[in-house]
Amino acid sequence: MARNMDRRDFLSLVGGSMGMLVIAGCAGKNNADNAGASATAATDGKYTVDYGTSEVYTHEDMDAAIQTIMAEFDTWKGCTMKSVTFAGDQECADNLAYCNELRDADAPEFTEAIVFKSDFHSPSEEEAKGTAWEPDSDYNGYSWVLARTTGEPWQLLTWGYA
Repeated sequence: MARNMDRRDFLSLVGGSMGMLVIAGCAGKNNADNAGASATAATDGKYTVDYGTSEVYTHEDMDAAIQTIMAEFDTWKGCTMKSVTFAGDQECADNLAYCNELRDADAPEFTEAIVFKSDFHSPSEEEAKGTAWEPDSDYNGYSWVLARTTGEPWQLLTWGYA
């Protein structure tokens, strides 16, 4: 049987909801003892970064890789990045052997691989002339695969749709 909510019921509901929000908000934060990354952060209001959850990479590791991605992406005239998302530890591990196949024969073996997915918007029809982009379109789940030898900078090895 339905009944009207009185002020005390309302305050209990609001208080309980606020408590759940506080608990949920704290659950997404990194523990200082946890080297892994977790959470989402905006980047200069231009695009968002979803760090997901990692037991392998820190935000600093991911940010360094994203800077490498953006150095390439920024050369794509008229394209607008909307989001960059960490693909997860398993996908990174699954790509390490592939990354080593792509390295120069005389280069040291890569010890780490990192993969991101991105969503971006292609240039207008005028700007897209002579490019591979479908004009004025959204590209979602576009992959970026990077690798490095421990302690070295990330190298962007390949990008696109798999």
